[in-house]
Parts: sequence; structure tokens; C-alpha cells
Amino acid sequence: MRQGTTPHRGQDWMDEERAFQARHDPSEVRVATDPVVRLMKARIDVLDNRIAQLWAVGRVPRVCLYALPIGGQEPTHSREKARQFALQKGWQTGMGQAVTDRHGATDPQTRPGWSFVCQQIRSGFADGVVAVTHSVISPNLDEYEVQLQLVEAHLGFVALVTSETTVGNR
Repeated sequence: MRQGTTPHRGQDWMDEERAFQARHDPSEVRVATDPVVRLMKARIDVLDNRIAQLWAVGRVPRVCLYALPIGGQEPTHSREKARQFALQKGWQTGMGQAVTDRHGATDPQTRPGWSFVCQQIRSGFADGVVAVTHSVISPNLDEYEVQLQLVEAHLGFVALVTSETTVGNR
């Protein structure tokens, strides 16, 4: 008996049945990944790696502090929380590195303050940014993820005073 020389393409009925069974098997435990937890883990992994690299070469991490006004009020409390967090970690915040966007436009890339923070990281004047919550960067998880990736691409990190899972914003 001779076997065909054409490679098997696509699923036959048995493959489809196995896939259906796997999807609908009640004994199979399925846990959907929470996007907030996934982003938190990714952010923390980058943060831990960058901090370890900086300390390994004997350099103190330099950070920008980032805040948004709430209800038109100056975010002095948020900036102070971010500053205290950075100091507790032993990180350095320089003069002019506390940035506030006056208008909380939803897309972070359109905010001059956030753009300045990213430019500081890209230029090597800062190693990362500290904000109180992830929603300060963006309440939209897709936009937040893009910003995390942009900061990471420039070898920076994002540190949050209150981690993503304790905020409850989705």
C-alpha cells in the first residue's frame, strides 16, 4: 500500500472532534487570564530586571514622578506619594523630574507631560517613571499596555505606588 506524498493540510473530522471535546470537557479546568494581572506581572518583571541591572553596575535608578490632576486640583498628594515611594526604594528623583499633565487627555501619547517622561527615559536622563496607579498613565488597558511596551523598548520601567490589582479599575 502506498502512502500519499501530499502533506496533510487542515483538520479532518477527528481533529475537529478532539478540539471540540477539549473545549467542552467539563472535567477540564480552564482559568481565563485576567488582563490586569497579566499586565501587572509583565510590568513587575521588567521593573525587577531593570532595577537589578542598574544596581549591578553600581548605579542608583533615576526616576520621573508622573501625576494627573483630578477635578482640576493640583495633584500634590499623588506626587508626594510617588516621591516617598521612590525614596523608600533608594531611587533618585531630580529637579524638574516631577511631571504633571494639566489636562488629562485620555490618550497618553497626546499628553505633553507623559511625552516628556518618555523622552527623558529614551534620552537616558531617567531610568523609569513612578506613578500612583496605572490609571494615571491610562485607564484604558490597551493604551496602558502600549505605554508599558514603549517604556520597556527604551530600557525603562514603570513603578506604581498602588499595583494594578488593588486599584479595581478595568
